[in-house]
Order: sequence, then C-alpha cells, then structure tokens
Amino acid sequence: AAAGFAAMLLARAGGTVLWIAPEPDAWPPGLARFGLSPAQLVLVRAPRGQDALWAMEETLRCAAVGAALLVTGELDLTAARRLQLAAEAGGVLGLLLRSDEDGAAPTAALTRWRIGAAPTESQNQHEIGDPAWNLDLLRCRGGRGGTWRAAWHGDQLVTEDTAARNAPARRRA
Repeated sequence: AAAGFAAMLLARAGGTVLWIAPEPDAWPPGLARFGLSPAQLVLVRAPRGQDALWAMEETLRCAAVGAALLVTGELDLTAARRLQLAAEAGGVLGLLLRSDEDGAAPTAALTRWRIGAAPTESQNQHEIGDPAWNLDLLRCRGGRGGTWRAAWHGDQLVTEDTAARNAPARRRA
C-alpha cells in the first residue's frame, strides 16, 4: 500500500525518479497505474546500507532529478539529517519507505506518515475497485497530525478527513 502511494507522489514531482533499495521490487508497469511512467523510473540496486545512503544523498542534491525514494530500515539521526539537508539543497522530493518497526526512531524528516491499505468502495463485488489508503500524519514540523482516507480514481486523488467524518455532529441551539 505504501509503495503505491509513494509512486503516486513521485509521479507528481515530475522528471526522472530514482527508486533506491537493496533489491528494488518495484514493478514499473504496475506503478504506471499511479502515473509513474516506466520511462521516468530508474531502479537502483544498493545492497549495502552505506551505498544506498550515498546514492540517495547524491540524488537529492541533483537538480536534474524530480524525486527519489529510498527503501531502508533503521536510519540514525545523523544520516537522516544529511538527507534532509541534501533535499533542501537540491530542491528534490525525497521519500523514505520504512516499516513501522523501523519508523519509531527519531528522524530529521519534515513529516512522518503511516500508510495502510483501506477497503475499496467498489459497487460490484466482483470488481477490484480503485486503490485506497488510510493515511495517518504522525509528525509534522510546525503543524499537527491527522487522519485521512484517500482513494485513487483514474488520475485523481480523492481524500476525506476521517476525523471529521467520525466526529459527533454539533448542533446549534
């Protein structure tokens, strides 16, 4: 679920996108459904953590690249800060894709999200339906968190604030 959502964000950045992982398991034709063209995508195999961090940092500093995604495990605060500074210097969108177990450590990222699959709202029980996600903003520098439900309909992202939907209705006296 998170890889599909990340692909949608990467496609919106425009330009070449690097997908850096120990074993990139991204399937370019599948990511095309989210708008990420296989022609834009460069898969980088970096089995060693040091090599993956180096590739991500260099990519984030390169203005010729639109965005980069790093699939990583635990990341120390120094490495996260270096990536944040590189992203600011190059103006490139940088995403880290981590599991929940690895995502609990402190980080220098501007935001931290938890992304999970949500049931689709298909009208037909035999139809797969559009991809849908539950989005939880866990941390936002200078802001506050929230929870949303998002669905990908063709070429448009539709979001709904689940906190507002689940809140009791307020009536005026």
